[in-house]
Amino acid sequence: MRTLFFFLLLVSCNQALVVDCDTDNYFTSPYENNNSSFQNQQREIVTSLSEKELNETFNQTEISCKDLLSFFFYCNICFNNNTNYLISYNGDKFDLENVKDPQIFTNNVINLIRSMNMGSEEYEAFLNSQKNRFSKQEEELLKNHFRAQKKDTIVKSIKIKTH
Repeated sequence: MRTLFFFLLLVSCNQALVVDCDTDNYFTSPYENNNSSFQNQQREIVTSLSEKELNETFNQTEISCKDLLSFFFYCNICFNNNTNYLISYNGDKFDLENVKDPQIFTNNVINLIRSMNMGSEEYEAFLNSQKNRFSKQEEELLKNHFRAQKKDTIVKSIKIKTH
């Protein structure tokens, strides 16, 4: 009985989430979060969207959804699946809403990641990379908009009368 308990405890503690993805549908991010103390240096995203769909430019950033998730948020991506989820650095699995719009999907992933401790730092780095594109007023408006928005909305563009 004691051996069975120990075996079950060992198996449950070592259970790791593994992404089973065809190599033709898998994009490996060339970037790793070397500041992470976790075993995984990259996140895993499994999505029903195709690579072509995630190559769409994210909002007004001039960066594709795929490149944004890979570069700023260290995500590998498995395309063309029946389910949508994210596996974090520590191996936790988060189910994602099944949406057909790459903009909304990417926005949902960013909102989930930025709610995480390390993800909030990555999100700030993303915003800082866009500083040359936004005035201080626009940056504050954008931050406030992201804080207040529902997770299934798209930020089209924000214009401010500055003069």
